[in-house]
Amino acid sequence: MPPTPSQSPPPLSGPAIQLPSAAHHTSPCRVMASSGLWALDYEVYGDVQGVFFRKYTEDQGKKLGVVGWVKNTPYGTVTGQVQGPKEKIEIMKNWLRNVGSPMSRIDRAVFSNEREISTLEFPNFTTKY
Repeated sequence: MPPTPSQSPPPLSGPAIQLPSAAHHTSPCRVMASSGLWALDYEVYGDVQGVFFRKYTEDQGKKLGVVGWVKNTPYGTVTGQVQGPKEKIEIMKNWLRNVGSPMSRIDRAVFSNEREISTLEFPNFTTKY
């Protein structure tokens, strides 16, 4: 008979078993199925046009070894997509949010559509016009 809400279950008997924590356990199937590649879209707001932001973004992407693109929008922002290993994507996000080109002023960066991908969709990092 199952315990009622006011009763607690009987104590377990036998030796305690130490299970590995979830942080250290990786399923072999997950490792095999995962490419470790991520993609995300971004838009950067502030004084980011006419200050070489696209050139520096392309250079930073190539330096990190990620792929994607960058372009100006008609709204005074810079938008694009970046793809690569998760740790490189995080570095690029930080760069877009906090560094930019020397003459830029970044008010905010918005990241969206972050997702795992199976293969890279671009051969390199480019500026779109």
